[in-house]
Amino acid sequence: MSGFTPNVEYAEKGDGPALLFVPGSFGTGAGWRAVIDLLGDGYRIVTTSLLGYGSTVERRPLGNATMSQQVEVLDAIFERIGAPVHVIAHSFGGLSALAHAILGEHKAASLTLVEANPLDVLRAAGDEALYSMIGAMTEIYFAEFAAGRPDAARRVIDFYGGAGTFDAFPLKIRDYITATTSSNIRDWSSGMAFQPPLASYGTILAPTLVIRGSNGHPTMLRIAELLAVHIPNATLTTIEDGSHFLPATHPTLLAPLIASHVTRASV
Repeated sequence: MSGFTPNVEYAEKGDGPALLFVPGSFGTGAGWRAVIDLLGDGYRIVTTSLLGYGSTVERRPLGNATMSQQVEVLDAIFERIGAPVHVIAHSFGGLSALAHAILGEHKAASLTLVEANPLDVLRAAGDEALYSMIGAMTEIYFAEFAAGRPDAARRVIDFYGGAGTFDAFPLKIRDYITATTSSNIRDWSSGMAFQPPLASYGTILAPTLVIRGSNGHPTMLRIAELLAVHIPNATLTTIEDGSHFLPATHPTLLAPLIASHVTRASV
């Protein structure tokens, strides 16, 4: 089953507990394929893409994007599913899932957050040195994008994955990243502007699994710790030798973590 109005990518298959897979920036539902294949039968699998990626139409203004548009997309998908939804989200998809958990009309049955990046929690927690790393990278990235540099997004990819990560991607992926950089600029603008008080994370009551890679950027390691502390029903799991792009690099470890978490949350 596919197709969705208003212009939001939606595909589903299978029967059982509804699992909604939300990709991060530069991603589509296909990015979760390896994890989904390992989960096997017994689930109602729903995939989507965020605004500006896949077949989800971009509708955020370039200079004034907010998280409200992503929250609206997730609310619409929850309504389409019409059953308890277990959300599995990566990177900016994780930030979108958190914004939805705080601001959205519908609430998830559980959350699995893989390298989620609500960047402002660092500033809110007083981790100014880590937060300044993000600001410094973002300033250069935005300037290079404004100057028309086609591979400006390598700044983001290498920030998360380490130097050389962008160049190591297959050409097809690098081309897609280049083609969707304007949407990623909107992701960063809206993500940096999302600044709820830390106490807002305490309103998220869904059982939450926070997953990080041990080799991730220091900002991401700390963000995961803060989420685990400030979300009441959260647990933190670290995947050894993993970095930011865990759905692609460590699907065999992610799939059983997701299955176990959904099972516990469904009891």
